[in-house]
Amino acid sequence: MATSVSLVNILACIGTIVCLGLAERIVDFLFFHFSTPAKPLEAYRRRGPEPAYALITGASAGIGYGIGQALVKNGFGVILLGHKEDELAEAARKLATQVPVEQRAEADTFVKTIVMDAQTATPKEMEDKLRAAIVDKGLRVSVLVNNVGAVPIATPVFRELATYSPGEIDAMIDLNTRFMARLTTLMLPVLTHNGSGTDEHGMTFGTHRRSLIINLSSAGFVGLSWMVMYSAVKAFNLAFSRGLARELETSPDTQHIDCLCVIPGDVRSQSNCVGSSRAAPDSDTYGEHIVTRVDGAVSRGWREFSPYWLHHLQRILMDILPERFVTKGVVDSMRQKKTAFDEFQKPKDE
Repeated sequence: MATSVSLVNILACIGTIVCLGLAERIVDFLFFHFSTPAKPLEAYRRRGPEPAYALITGASAGIGYGIGQALVKNGFGVILLGHKEDELAEAARKLATQVPVEQRAEADTFVKTIVMDAQTATPKEMEDKLRAAIVDKGLRVSVLVNNVGAVPIATPVFRELATYSPGEIDAMIDLNTRFMARLTTLMLPVLTHNGSGTDEHGMTFGTHRRSLIINLSSAGFVGLSWMVMYSAVKAFNLAFSRGLARELETSPDTQHIDCLCVIPGDVRSQSNCVGSSRAAPDSDTYGEHIVTRVDGAVSRGWREFSPYWLHHLQRILMDILPERFVTKGVVDSMRQKKTAFDEFQKPKDE
């Protein structure tokens, strides 16, 4: 009888611990997604008369533009990098109108552009353009957003790996991974500088400020049917970001650089407007979620995060469900999206 009572007590203790752990995760989930700082990214601002800048790739539209919009509204300067000069100019014009009122007179200083094709840019072109746009002009960049990414292949974009040409495979790698790795390498010395300096009165400012790298991956890193190469490059982005985050922490010279990977789910944007879920946020909303959730992710010591609550919940479920259920859900979702895209891309006279 005593043994039975002891066993019941042990099981009750285990159950209590499990319930408390679950409750803690639920509360933390709610606080992370529904409690945001009044001044996002305060640690990454540079003191002094000039704004701190964020370099954002793939910034003329979609999530990149949404991130830029949220940063500008919060007093950051942005450097938009993209390959279409006219689209960049239009994006810059719109963002300049969203600079905080008290800084509106200097709106042009808050938005800069760099025209560069991420798929074809050579290392020399990258270095020369970054030096001319950032170093030579003395811009204090404290945030790098590696957002550029696409599926640069012939239509239909949803198709079997066996149909890819060698050129299409290379294009996927060049645009989505190689450019990001090269750009990050070039920008690390800039981000390592902690923003210290001296103003016109001889006063020092900006010491011990932090820098930030945000790398965009995708929930597709789990492996998507009919999008095998896209899944692969997004898995690279995630592993690259995790490894870099751990490496930066090992050196006193780079310990002030935070590195986070964003894992989006379905987001409605200019390039992803067909077959999207009704529950998917639009790219402007998603960009704001990223900017307002970074502080929470960094304070929790996370390497990656999903800033939109539904995407985060989907990741949690995928981690605990048996693989057969995950596979069915992924394949069904991709089949639905593939069908929608195929229908959209059909010639109108068919």
